[in-house]
Amino acid sequence: MSTGESQNLTTEYEYEPFELIFLRRREEILKLVGLTSYALRSMDGLARLTQVLKKPAEAVERAREIEDLAQAEVQADLPLLHSAASVLIWGALESAFRDFLVRWLVTHPSCLTVPDLNRIRVRVAEYENFSGENRMRFLVGVLERELGATLKPGVGRFACLLKPFGIVPATSDDVRRDLNELAAVRNVIVHRAGIADGRLINLCPWLGLKAGDSVTVGHTAFERYIHAASEYAASIIDAGRGIAKSFATPTAAQPSVAADRPQAAGG
Repeated sequence: MSTGESQNLTTEYEYEPFELIFLRRREEILKLVGLTSYALRSMDGLARLTQVLKKPAEAVERAREIEDLAQAEVQADLPLLHSAASVLIWGALESAFRDFLVRWLVTHPSCLTVPDLNRIRVRVAEYENFSGENRMRFLVGVLERELGATLKPGVGRFACLLKPFGIVPATSDDVRRDLNELAAVRNVIVHRAGIADGRLINLCPWLGLKAGDSVTVGHTAFERYIHAASEYAASIIDAGRGIAKSFATPTAAQPSVAADRPQAAGG
């Protein structure tokens, strides 16, 4: 492989968060789920083995309790494990996405002139207190508030922040539905102790839940969530690469966001 070909295989700066945060976290989560699942399934036969090895009665009883607990979790499809893993994978996607936006603005400063950023106002002192990535992170936070991104369900919170830059991930209806479901289920697990509420029922009617039902995540649902999050991350990268060519990158650029500065006398 030539040096040029090798360089082409390096992830671009703006997309690195999807590798360093999302992909890495994804691998850690899958390892944890796999290892824990294997360990719990391996408890089968522990009590009998402890008994035939002539261990004390209390050790045999303890082994039986552990085996029963492990068997119950496995038969229930490891709901606590998969629920926790689902929360983690959504968090990894959110974190990688936000860092991507920060790096996108650093890489493509001409994006600072898009209408949605032109309309926001920031305090000069606060803005000038930051530089580099931290300055762009500040602007991303302001843009999130201006667009009400955190109030939008599921994929909507990402889409509304990508739209100003013309980034439109090409994803299937199934991927969008699974990602919306992941976000809604994650919110119920984190904020409602896994108890279904009206918002989840309205957002995900296909789950067939009623208010007060316990919300759990099994292995099949977890696999759908992992797949949807991974596909969406890949689609953002593809869409970003496609639109990046349309943004000129001047040697020096300053954001044209409006600042709350005093007007000069007579101005």
